[in-house]
Amino acid sequence: MAPTFGNSIYVWGSLIGTFLAALAAGYALGGRVADRWPTTTGFAAVMFAAGALVFPIPLLAPGVLDAVEAADLGPRAGPLVACLVLFGPPGVVMGMASPYAVRLRARDAATLGGVAGALYAVSTAGSIAGSLLASFVVLHLWTVPAIVHGLGGVLLALGVAIWLAARRVVAAGSAALAAAVLLGVPAVRGPAPAPAGLQHLQDTVYHRITVTDEGGIRYLKLDNYWQSGLDLSNPRRTVFPYADYMHLPVLFAPHARRVLMVGLGGGTVPTRYYEDYPGMTIDVVEIDPAVIQVARRYFAVPAGGRLRLLAQDGRLFVARSAERYDIILLDAYLIDTIPFHLATREFFALARARLRPGGVLASNVIGALDGPRSGLFRAVYRTLAEVFPTVYVFPVEWDRFDIREALRNIILVATDRPRLGPADLRDRAARARADPGVTVDGWEEAVGDLYRGPIRVDDVPVLTDDYAPVETLVR
Repeated sequence: MAPTFGNSIYVWGSLIGTFLAALAAGYALGGRVADRWPTTTGFAAVMFAAGALVFPIPLLAPGVLDAVEAADLGPRAGPLVACLVLFGPPGVVMGMASPYAVRLRARDAATLGGVAGALYAVSTAGSIAGSLLASFVVLHLWTVPAIVHGLGGVLLALGVAIWLAARRVVAAGSAALAAAVLLGVPAVRGPAPAPAGLQHLQDTVYHRITVTDEGGIRYLKLDNYWQSGLDLSNPRRTVFPYADYMHLPVLFAPHARRVLMVGLGGGTVPTRYYEDYPGMTIDVVEIDPAVIQVARRYFAVPAGGRLRLLAQDGRLFVARSAERYDIILLDAYLIDTIPFHLATREFFALARARLRPGGVLASNVIGALDGPRSGLFRAVYRTLAEVFPTVYVFPVEWDRFDIREALRNIILVATDRPRLGPADLRDRAARARADPGVTVDGWEEAVGDLYRGPIRVDDVPVLTDDYAPVETLVR
């Protein structure tokens, strides 16, 4: 689901709701079918049918997901419909197994409770084992399609085995033949052709990582969100303009020596900090170790020395770190929203405590200044203003694209120092640009995009650890 719809709360809610609804329907249907046909062969048919529905999910998923995405049903209905189509039918049939097994095992009413309790205990234990094995072991060893094909194959084999145990040789032989045909479909079809320019594709416990070369630019994509770009012919050229704006904190803390960045992506920003400011030591915290490996291998992010890459949750690192920083940069994204625990008043207070006097915090926010898509930006702005006395707003490419309702990157810069005026910022940008080691192209443009208009905050909440509806606000 994630490469198409992300892994937002709507996706998780759709998955959980679909499986619970399917199991509920399967429990009711399984009980009725078992009462009418209380035979081992009927139970074998249920298991086999479940396998026949589970096995082809990876083959059907691309077409279903593309069709639902093309229908543009929205961030809530889209994943819900896709889940119902892909996982609803097999979920219903798998739900039939438990009541069917109870009906077959219970010999009389006196033992019904014990049989039902024992079977549901075994079922729940299997769910626990499946959850832990999937999270801690299986997803590290095999791809998602291989896992789902494996689950379907096991169910098909169980159906055949039950028929054989019941001495239904004809049924078992027919089922085995049908299973062989179904299992052979992926081999006949062969692997899907790789997208043009594909350099790397990897599923991790957090993302699907995709690296592609397109038109001389190398792109990093996490799930369905573009993260970074690298010009292969000119690696120092900025591909995504917002990356230059992430250097604005240097103007507010010109003598900075220690920098913390939360969120790595392809490493465009920390790599440029490392190269342009030889007096700085940069710590980068990235939750997914695989992203760190990809950034080093495919995007030439330096390793060691003044640039440390740490695999850890950003908030945990800030909470546990004993370091004090001059600049903290926040650029951690899940699709188009910030992980909520990196946008709350409590987190910003924690980050301010890790800043030296006069330190600066900068956060990249995707949103609009006004209109229906402005909620997240305005809530983050209001929350930052509760923690820092001075907050600046720099809409990326505002001078070229001054539409308040337009979706864009917006860089928020917060500090405890008094506010600087536009002239002061231009002077600092000119001095910084004169440094022969600094090659950032967008100093003047970024400073010129300082936004001084009104920002409405009365209709958005202060984000807290108890209430931070970031995914709702962004839409």
